[in-house]
Amino acid sequence: MSSTNENSEAVEQPSEESDDGPADDTLVETRRNAAKFFAAIGGAAAVGSFAVTGLTGLWKAGGVEGGEQLTYKNIYVKGTRLVDQDGNPVKVGRLEKGSGEKLSVYPEAEGGGALKKKLATTLLVRYSEDAYKKPTNLDSTVQGYAAYSGVCTHAGCIVSGREGQNLSCPCHGSLFDPLQGAKVVGGPASKPLPQLPIGTTEDGQLLVATGHFEAPLGPP
Repeated sequence: MSSTNENSEAVEQPSEESDDGPADDTLVETRRNAAKFFAAIGGAAAVGSFAVTGLTGLWKAGGVEGGEQLTYKNIYVKGTRLVDQDGNPVKVGRLEKGSGEKLSVYPEAEGGGALKKKLATTLLVRYSEDAYKKPTNLDSTVQGYAAYSGVCTHAGCIVSGREGQNLSCPCHGSLFDPLQGAKVVGGPASKPLPQLPIGTTEDGQLLVATGHFEAPLGPP
């Protein structure tokens, strides 16, 4: 896990060129091919368990290789397993349903283990399904789980605390409500934490991403 000092550093944002330039066409095509593969194996709502097992570490499937810069579009792709800081796949029963508990998770890296990059830090919470309100994208939640970027949208610190039900940033006190799409409910942040669409493997045992983050990560 990253140290407190590291977590407090501002995130270096990817340039607009890296998000929208020629490399993005490659990412889109790679994701399209991966989506076709998964659809052929196991359906749209759940990713086939064979596919997840056979393609451990789908970080590279998103088109990120070597020193290529991470962006919100390639940290997760459809079928990427969520893993804890030790690289263990997150099972559906990891957090108690309706508990409101929080867990920091990461995308599984190529070859296994956690892609423990600051920009990839993800907050997983679990409440009862009927606790979520708009603007939460309910289609992107599963069995009471919702996932959001862990990078504060104010200055790029890691959102690591809690204040009541709200997620809190230790740097400047921004608060985000996980039951309302992680919208800002306090502090200087000006936009919500982007939501990550998630589902389960076809056998219902593990949590996986069903796409990429809904918006750019970190400060505007």
